[in-house]
Amino acid sequence: MRRVALFLLALALLFGVWAFPLLGPLLRQGAFPNPFGLKEPLTLLVYGSSPEYSGYHKRAPERFRGLADAILLVRLDPKANRAVVLSIPRDTWVALPGYGWHKVNAYSPLGGPELMKQAVEQLVGVRPERYVVVSTEALRKAVDALGGVRVCVEKPMRYQDRAAGLAIDLKPGCQVLNGEEAEGYLRFRKDALGDIGRIQRQQAFFHALREQVLSPAGIWRLPRAVAAVEPYVRTDLTREERGAVLGFAMKRPGLVSLLLPGRFGGGGWAVDREALGRLLALYFQGEALGEEATLEGRLVALVYGPGQEALVEGAKERLRALGLRVLLHPVDLVPERTEVLENGPGALAEALGEALGVPYRVSGEAVLGADLTLRLGREGLPR
Repeated sequence: MRRVALFLLALALLFGVWAFPLLGPLLRQGAFPNPFGLKEPLTLLVYGSSPEYSGYHKRAPERFRGLADAILLVRLDPKANRAVVLSIPRDTWVALPGYGWHKVNAYSPLGGPELMKQAVEQLVGVRPERYVVVSTEALRKAVDALGGVRVCVEKPMRYQDRAAGLAIDLKPGCQVLNGEEAEGYLRFRKDALGDIGRIQRQQAFFHALREQVLSPAGIWRLPRAVAAVEPYVRTDLTREERGAVLGFAMKRPGLVSLLLPGRFGGGGWAVDREALGRLLALYFQGEALGEEATLEGRLVALVYGPGQEALVEGAKERLRALGLRVLLHPVDLVPERTEVLENGPGALAEALGEALGVPYRVSGEAVLGADLTLRLGREGLPR
């Protein structure tokens, strides 16, 4: 009996050490995780607020009114136990009455989160119910508190902005990034795809961050991460809603990450309304697909790295045998794993994944202009 009491005491002390960093945020926010609080889907507008400056090299006090960055429309669906993240390119043009035409990221300094909600509704056709705005400091603090996040950097990334205090110098390869390095990885856009390439890296980072948070080490560090981020977040979620969102996150929901369908044009990102309608119907309105996934005649981008030429030939043959057209897409770094990607409803990715015997994901990381993307990892395709 004494041993049981000592064990329970040790367990209580361990829990106290683990949860202690949450004490301050809980007292300020008044929100305890409620796993049963979210009963209906909740749509959030989540975006980063770029730093503001009162002079050269002089950071202004945080008002959460800088240009919007990493603009996300998030749908938390408790019935499907799924979080859907739709990334909206910052260079997408949208007009609001009384404001005229602006890129969507400019509505944050013009009118803050409420005006951003209106701009996103006008652009996408879905009204965000609540907003969450984070400053750039939040990312650094969260990643450092989690002990870093493992990311595969696909190419050398070098850029310096002295006025903004941003210095990026990342070498290619799979590595654990600290907070400063993660910020550089997520903000880098000095390549051919510009902001779209950055969004795709952000989506890869979301998946890596999710894996880190759900790991044993990540769960142990999670209270510290929450406490570190809390001062750099502004939201209109009520106390009950905050507890419900935290409780929903504890259920380890599935993650679907999407890029707003479109193409480069008109000095920004031109939205593909038909493709967007399909995604909204499935992931935001709960409608069934209602169409059969046919691979015949579809275009698949075959992504591979240096030294994989022999594997590529075998993959091409198998893809063409399925009736697919193949677009070779060489990259500087061999993909970490073999997988199928689709920035769409997901039925095509599922069909190809099952045909090849490889995993599939719905993700905006898919190659632009192709119906499907097949990343060829070191192991190639299973026989």
